[in-house]
Amino acid sequence: MLRAFAIALVLFTTQSTGYGQDPSQGKFCLTYQVQPIVEAYIDSLQGHLRLEFERDSIEVDSVTEDYIQHFSTMITRKEKCVYFHPDSILIQEVVADRATNTYLILPNENQVVYRLNEEIKVEPYFLGPEATSGTFDYELREDRSDTKLIEGLPCYRLEIIETFNTPDSDPLVKKYVAYVTDAIPINGNFILGINMNRAIGCPLEIQEPLNEMVRISYQAHGLNFQIPDNIFQSF
Repeated sequence: MLRAFAIALVLFTTQSTGYGQDPSQGKFCLTYQVQPIVEAYIDSLQGHLRLEFERDSIEVDSVTEDYIQHFSTMITRKEKCVYFHPDSILIQEVVADRATNTYLILPNENQVVYRLNEEIKVEPYFLGPEATSGTFDYELREDRSDTKLIEGLPCYRLEIIETFNTPDSDPLVKKYVAYVTDAIPINGNFILGINMNRAIGCPLEIQEPLNEMVRISYQAHGLNFQIPDNIFQSF
């Protein structure tokens, strides 16, 4: 497994910018789109957390304030940058211009590679029922008549309804709305972070459920069919 990880590093660091406009490799970032309903939800969450601390007679000092701000901001994952190659996908989640989470996906190996306490961890990306406490079911609703041009690429609407079934509780349902393109040969599962082992288009716009009432929207920008030099120094 670590050998596959090492090969992926070599591919990215030695073949960084010589591909021209090859759509099988490049980068883009999915950036949070400001939405009043989401901002209002975050404000109410911050207020709720402060009230809970006060009820417990815990002083809301600067450390606690930082915690509240950090927790409520992390919910929206302000930006997710994707670096892709036929054999590897590197994803950086960024909040306030700071990478908060970075992981490498090796699709052909069904592996995700990440750091935990400075140690490299390698795990399966798609999980079977035996590896979880329940099972995932997915329903796809594709509408190719509903289209957008995002970063110069044609995209069409795809709804993904995810149901997580557990033996001891009601099913948990999430509904994603995405505008995906077939021009970039990435399985959109990896960008969305879902456990559906079926190929879907690469999402350049995502409406992701925050809760039953609110969805967070992200849209791609900065699409470039070249890989930056030394991108793996950040991993």
